[in-house]
Formats: sequence, structure tokens, C-alpha cells
Amino acid sequence: MQNEKFWARNQAQKLFEQALQLELEGKTSEAIAAYQNSLACWPNNSQAQYNLGVVLATSGLIDQALRAWTRAVWLDSSLKYELVKAFDLDDDAREDLLGCLTYDDMAKAA
Repeated sequence: MQNEKFWARNQAQKLFEQALQLELEGKTSEAIAAYQNSLACWPNNSQAQYNLGVVLATSGLIDQALRAWTRAVWLDSSLKYELVKAFDLDDDAREDLLGCLTYDDMAKAA
């Protein structure tokens, strides 16, 4: 079992790195697929969830991006501050983001 986890994480890391490269090349649909494949191998990778949200948002898929970000924050609560910084949110939007991500919301997204 331990060996299977190692190989799954190893494969997930390779797919994550592939997704990063695709994202840099502007191949957003391919990057989305690579992030999703990476998360299929390692669903608890908060950084992959966060990055998936970014690519989805830049593709105009806001609802899906919000679900990915909610999962990311559920896995690593410090990422909500990364969202605030990344999007330079005004005070009201910042308060909405930091206040709206309740445990129930995150459980639904998981």
C-alpha cells in the first residue's frame, strides 16, 4: 500500500509539473486536463487545486474555479490569503472571501 501511494504521488508530481509548463505556454485546456489528472492521483494536493482554479478562472470557468479554490483552502487554509493577494481584492471582496469560506461550504466542495 505504501508503495502504491509513493507511485501515485510521483505520477501526480509529474503531471503537476507538466500542467505548470502547459500553463506557461498558454495551453490552458491542456493545463486544466493535466491538473485534473494530477489531482486524480493525489486529490489532497492543495497547490494543484489552487493552480487549477487559476487556470479555470482565466478560461472564464468561474464556478469551477471557485470550487477548486474552495477545495484548496479546505486543504490548506493559508491559501485564502494567497487568493486575496493574487487578485488584489478590495476590502469588501476580501471580507466576503475570508468570511464566506465556512466549513460547510468547504465540505460541499470537497
